Amino acid sequence: MSDQMQAILRRGDVLVWEDGTIIDVDSLDAYTEEARLIAHPLDSASIRTPDWVIDALNDASRWAARMVAIIATAEEIKRQKSAELADARAQAVIDTAGFPTREQASRVRLRTVAEREAYDRAVVAFEKARRVGNLLSDYTSRLQSIGKQIEITYRNGGMS
Repeated sequence: MSDQMQAILRRGDVLVWEDGTIIDVDSLDAYTEEARLIAHPLDSASIRTPDWVIDALNDASRWAARMVAIIATAEEIKRQKSAELADARAQAVIDTAGFPTREQASRVRLRTVAEREAYDRAVVAFEKARRVGNLLSDYTSRLQSIGKQIEITYRNGGMS
């Protein structure tokens, strides 16, 4: 996506990025993946400096703040897809009323495949965003622990 996440805007019933692009599961997933990459595993062989910790905490904090909007938007899209699926099911039930009872459930299921798949993708995007938000929180805690260890090392003059 970009170094600067775009603002999320509402235009009527549609959510859009500030450049006018409609927000969808794919764009939310892309931002979530960028955030996940921020919380990379920390190797124990690298020497950490106070400046490194400050920069890493700034990045993690910026992405954690972004993830609040991403998670909320992903949840809203999940609700929209759930409503679309419910509407499609209701319409399919009405449309299949003239068919034999034993066929109606199958016909309803077959007529709502696209909506069910869209809902499932929205649920996965929401869950992934939520988990990445949690990951960023854990990563921030790890960075704070490293910062505390660096502080103790400097306070003790590098002595063990």
